[in-house]
Amino acid sequence: MAAKKNQTQRTSDRILTLPGLNTPGNKIEGVQFAGYISVKGNNPKEDPDSKLFYWFAGTDDYKNRPTVIWSNGGPGSTSFWGFFTENGPFNVEYPNNGDEPLVTMRKNSWTNKVNYLMFEHPLSVTISFAPDKDVPKSVEQGMHQYYNALNHFLDLHPEIREQPIFLAGESYAGTYLPLLAKNILQGNLTLPKEKQINLIGTVLVDAWVDPYVQMEQDTNYYHSHGMITAYQKEVLDRTVKVTDMANTVQGMTNMYMANTAALGDPPMDPVLKYLNNNEFRAIVGAPPTTKENTVTSDWSAVVGANYTPEANKSFRWLVNELIDGDSNKNAGQHPVIVISGLNDAKDCNFLGTEAWLNKLEGPTASAFKLAPTVLWQTKDKTPVTIGFDQNGGILTWLKVLNAGHLAVMDQPLIIDFIMERLGLK
Repeated sequence: MAAKKNQTQRTSDRILTLPGLNTPGNKIEGVQFAGYISVKGNNPKEDPDSKLFYWFAGTDDYKNRPTVIWSNGGPGSTSFWGFFTENGPFNVEYPNNGDEPLVTMRKNSWTNKVNYLMFEHPLSVTISFAPDKDVPKSVEQGMHQYYNALNHFLDLHPEIREQPIFLAGESYAGTYLPLLAKNILQGNLTLPKEKQINLIGTVLVDAWVDPYVQMEQDTNYYHSHGMITAYQKEVLDRTVKVTDMANTVQGMTNMYMANTAALGDPPMDPVLKYLNNNEFRAIVGAPPTTKENTVTSDWSAVVGANYTPEANKSFRWLVNELIDGDSNKNAGQHPVIVISGLNDAKDCNFLGTEAWLNKLEGPTASAFKLAPTVLWQTKDKTPVTIGFDQNGGILTWLKVLNAGHLAVMDQPLIIDFIMERLGLK
């Protein structure tokens, strides 16, 4: 459904308060912007029916800090997953199942180190309302719309464009973000310097990059982790399609596949309820809640239907292109950090990730494959090992202990690793 025009009547996108925020007067600390921005053309006010919702969270000193652009996956899942449950600034709940929200600051938020920008994408996901005709028909189209929206946002806030920016996301973001990085880097070749985006790297967390290659490793992961027997593996490999394997084994084991050491996902019902709160909607510029625009799901069925036919399309070639650069177009090598939670038993498990990484070609891939794995440890007086780091320079792979598919939630120190590897500290 199209967003109501009242969302365009605000004169500023800065937000100063949130309902239920656990601070004096419900006031926001630092500087935050939220609102809607066009996915079309050169005019950010063009076509009010086709706008992505965005939210930027920074400190008072945000103009001098790097910015992470975060995306969840799906295809068609809400990026409020990250913002409200994983690594974003806030946590939202409704104590005692009441009607009054409680919004608290996340202790280990990435906003402690960097600015955090999310777009609710593609069109039609939760509060990025749009008519079905404008919902992208392919992931390529969706990421081109995203790129337009990002440029429009940075035109409104050029001070953010001037600082380093990196992309990060999980799961199907392994498809989204290489495409977005390509849009940005190609756009930079034709834009004047003041309009270029200072993109310094892309971070792919438990990522969906080369689906069939990854899914072929599923039973190896399950057997090596004691989830199935050797006989069960033999039967599964012979009788079950790789595209059905994860769901089949989940049914057999009753395992929470996103993290073999956990019981389930963080609750999203409080987040959906908050997105329907009319006070919240008025503050961020969203239309009032009606029967037609009530958010009832954390993903878009329209996007799912549009993208599913090609959801298993490989974008390994694009990661290869990013890390090698394009000398013909004067585009340099683009750093890529791959992160795997070792407890992730989904199709994005670390054995599948290793398989697609091993299929990369060229000098950057060769340097990566020759790089040794070293311990990633805390910086305490008595260090504790929290992962394993294979640093190939332009291409890095970090495997994280005690972390699953939502690795950035499970291990807050991941942001320190990213910043160090990208030269931000």
